[in-house]
Amino acid sequence: MDAATWGLVGTLIGASASILTTVLTNFTSLNIWKNTKRQEREERARAFQRETLLELQVQMRDYVRSNFLVFQYDMKVYNETGEWLGKNIPADLDNKLLDLNSTTSLLIQRVSNDDLRLKLEELKEAVTKLMLSETQIIHERFNSKISVPYENLQKDIGKILRDLY
Repeated sequence: MDAATWGLVGTLIGASASILTTVLTNFTSLNIWKNTKRQEREERARAFQRETLLELQVQMRDYVRSNFLVFQYDMKVYNETGEWLGKNIPADLDNKLLDLNSTTSLLIQRVSNDDLRLKLEELKEAVTKLMLSETQIIHERFNSKISVPYENLQKDIGKILRDLY
């Protein structure tokens, strides 16, 4: 082969290597970009769950506490009158409970952990039944079923929060 042919072969090999290097570089850059976007999306999801769970802890605490205040109010009225009136609470406490009920419902639906969400819904249902109790006995029965699940849920939320950091 003459020098011109070798020059052409060398040019073709060099150009092919250059094109292949550019393709590999672009492919690698694309994968890095995709991974970066995926990691950013995952971090946004973790941040959303952290914010949701932190807010949910506070709202559930207030919701359970407000329902306990309803119980105390009902017991006070019962001790004074000898009748269980139930659901006869001051308007400001009633409005607070409505707001807390709505907020906790929204926050519970944002929880991505299915098991935790189910437990939260069960606790919320028990707290709601407590508030709507028709008799003192029913009220006391539901009240006794709330404290342990509430504490366990707060521990579960804390563990999930620690795992999200």
